[in-house]
Amino acid sequence: MYSKKYRLDKIEEFNRHNPIYDDIEGSICYLAYLKVGERGWILKEDKDRFDIPHRMHTTEVTDVEYTRGNQVIVTTRNTKFTFSIVEE
Repeated sequence: MYSKKYRLDKIEEFNRHNPIYDDIEGSICYLAYLKVGERGWILKEDKDRFDIPHRMHTTEVTDVEYTRGNQVIVTTRNTKFTFSIVEE
C-alpha cells in the first residue's frame, strides 16, 4: 500500500472549508499512515518543491474503506477523501 500511487479524486468537507484542500484534488498521493483513532498521514507529490513530497496530516481517522474498484475512502472527523489507485 505505501509504495502505490493514488489519485485524490474527491474531497468532502463536513464542518468548515479548509483552504489547504483548494488545489489538491487530482494530485498524486501516497497513503503513509491511516489508523482508525489516530491522525492520518498522506504524502502528496509536489513537483514545485524539487520532487519532495508534501506531508499532510488529517484529523482523527474514523474509517478506512477499501473498495473492489481499487479505491480507498478515508473518513476523518472533518473530511472524507476518495483515492483511486494509479495503474502504471
